[in-house]
Order: sequence, then structure tokens, then C-alpha cells
Amino acid sequence: MITKYIKKISGLSFLLAYSGGLDSTFLFYQLLKAKKVQPKLKFRAIHINHQLNKNSNEWNRHCRQVCEKHNITLIEKKTIINKKKLGIEAAARLKRYEIICNEALPTEIILTAHNLNDQCETLFLALKRGSGITGLSGMSYKSKLFNKYIIIRPLLNIDRSEIQSWISKNNIHWIEDTSNYDTTYDRNFLRHKILPLFTKRWPNFIEKCATSTCILKKEKSILDQILEKKLNKYLICNSILNITDFAEMKSEIRYSLLRKWIQINNYTAPSYKIIKAIYYEVILSKPDSKAKVKVNNQEIKRYKQNLYFVKIVPCIKNLILMWYPPWNYLKLPNNLGFIIQNKFGIVLPVPKKNEIVNIRFQTSGKVLIQGNPIRKKIKKIWQEHKINPWNRTNIPLLFYNNTLISALGIFNVIHDDRKQSEHTWTLSWINNIHN
Repeated sequence: MITKYIKKISGLSFLLAYSGGLDSTFLFYQLLKAKKVQPKLKFRAIHINHQLNKNSNEWNRHCRQVCEKHNITLIEKKTIINKKKLGIEAAARLKRYEIICNEALPTEIILTAHNLNDQCETLFLALKRGSGITGLSGMSYKSKLFNKYIIIRPLLNIDRSEIQSWISKNNIHWIEDTSNYDTTYDRNFLRHKILPLFTKRWPNFIEKCATSTCILKKEKSILDQILEKKLNKYLICNSILNITDFAEMKSEIRYSLLRKWIQINNYTAPSYKIIKAIYYEVILSKPDSKAKVKVNNQEIKRYKQNLYFVKIVPCIKNLILMWYPPWNYLKLPNNLGFIIQNKFGIVLPVPKKNEIVNIRFQTSGKVLIQGNPIRKKIKKIWQEHKINPWNRTNIPLLFYNNTLISALGIFNVIHDDRKQSEHTWTLSWINNIHN
């Protein structure tokens, strides 16, 4: 059924998400068939054991035996699901995708066995959540996971009954997960209680749902092109959005632009509640406000007339790093890089005898800096260099004992007792976030 498609991309290799269930078993054997026609075709399988069922290890063993029989490499991974925030279904799915992406080779395309019925169920679940056009568009035949890994769903237009018929006809053994009949799960409730009523009255209902999602996808594609063109007028870079005109915009346009911007940076579609919070709590706040809205593991903050996507990291403003001779290399926290001595660095006076070199990430007071004859507050200097408040505590400050010598890569402090120093050294901050 999928051999025709495989021919078009025979130069690529695949990683199949293989649970051992009906759908992934069907796709496994379809790939074997395609491999006979095209020996150069490569595919591996990956089985994720969520350890949620007493038979989980048995299912794992079954997948291993099938792969060994057909000489297919199987990656086996065990995981524990944290279901506190997302619920068991969503948490398991997210963890599964994370593991698969970690194992996928750069040359591999990820394959999943979602079918036509899954698409219909996804549409109903989106309706239940009150989703917009993105959610109601359902799953795509081809998309990206975490905005990076290509995933293809080759069975998306095939009805589950066709899959069942082929498996039965060829007498192929597959795993029946008893939890698939537990209607306390939303998807199972739809599958066993709701959709049979619809298909009994309207036999083509599943196909019509797929038609609707297809139409919505096309309309979404057109809308995305229009939004992308408009959004580009306000993008300084992907993580910085100028909001000068946002208060005057129609709410629908503003909502769509913010949603699109968040998707670029966070890979997930935000809820209306989050968009509303960004507008009322951040955009309408004072330019120097510390207002912020959390979106997954990032925060949206404002500085002057721009919104910023900022990764949440541990606070290091009170941290002091001691750096002892011979001062070869100092690693900085929060992936800020490292400090080394090299000939391409900043020329600074060497520390005096018995002075301890240390790195800090916060200071205050007035200083006299190179290139400026007037003492200024450090806060004023940050502002003049257009460094936003949250990045100020990410800049390594070089101290000799308790004396500030340099904000590496930003400014150097002038001290009368060091002006005539003939002894200098050069330091570089590698991975300088302001380069």
C-alpha cells in the first residue's frame, strides 16, 4: 500500500516507531515488502517501553523477536512517565517523541503508523479542547517534531478496517494492548463509544472528517503565508518582536501574530489564555516593567518596545567564581561559555600580588570606564549599551578582590593606580552572548 510512496524517497532511511500493535505491525511489514522491491531501502525500528502495563516487558520481547526474525535493528528504550502536569496520554506521547528524536540519525525520517481513524479521533479531541484552525487541521502527512526532525505518517489515508483485513489475511501476529479498550481515556471513549454511532448512521463519516481536516490545512497554509509576511515586518530576529503598533491592531490580527511568533520559538501552539496574558500583562505594561508570561520552559518579557523570548535558567546574580593561577580556563554557568587567556582578547592590567581574581554577575555603584570621562552608574552604562535587564546578570564581571576591572566584552573600568601598569594580559569570553 505504501510501496509507491517509498519509491519516491528510496534514497532515504527510516526509523519506525514500533509498538507491536496493529498499525505499527502493518507498517513494519509494508516496509519489509518495499525493501524486497528496493534492497537499498534502510529502516530501523524503535520500541518505547512505558512500563504502564504488567505485560509491557512481554510486548518488548515480541518486538525484539520480530525484528530479529527479519534482521531489522531494534532500539529498545524504557521510560517512566510523569503524568502530573499533562495527563498520562499526553505525557507518554511527549516522552515517546523525545526518545525517538534522540535516537534518530541525521539521515533518518521518523515513521509513525497513525491511520485515517486516528485523524478523525484527533479532530474530535481538538473540538473538545476548543481548538482553532491549527488544532482542527489534525495531523499532517509530513511535519517536523520539535521544529527539527522530519516525521511522516504514511498510513494517514488508510482506514483501520483495511489494516485489520490485511493483517488477518496474512495471518500476522500483533500485540493487543488491553488498555486500548479503557474508555476512561478520551481517545478510547471516542473510538469505542462515540464514533461507532456516527459511522453507523453515516458510513462515510470518517472519510468526511479527513476531507474537512484537509480543507482546513489548505486554508491554514494560505493564512500562514499572509501572517508570515506581516510578522516579518515586526521581527528583529526570531526571539525578538517589535510591538510598537500592537496596541492599535485589531485583536484578531494581534492574536494571530503573537500565536505565530510563539510557534516559531516554542514549537507549540499557545492557548488563547496565554495570548491574552501576553497582551494585557506584558504588552500593555510599562516599558520598564518586569512583567513576564511563562510559555513552557521559556518566558516572554518586555524591554522598551520589544518582546523577548527568554530561556528560563537558574539565577546566578549572587554567584562568585574564584579563578586561580595559572588562569588557563574558567567555565561559566548556564551555558554562558568560558573565559580564557589568548592573544585576541581584551587587554587588561594583570592582578597585583595577592589579589584574587574572581568572576561575579551583579554589581552596582558608579565607575569610570574607558572612552568616557564621566563617572556613571552601572545601570546607566547597561542602558547605553542597550543590554536588557535579564541579560545584565549573564555578563561575567572581572574582579580583583572586590575591585571591578571589566564587564568582559562590554566595558573596562579605569583605576588611577593601574593606569601606568606595564604588565597586561588578554582575556576572551568565548560564546559571548553579545557578539
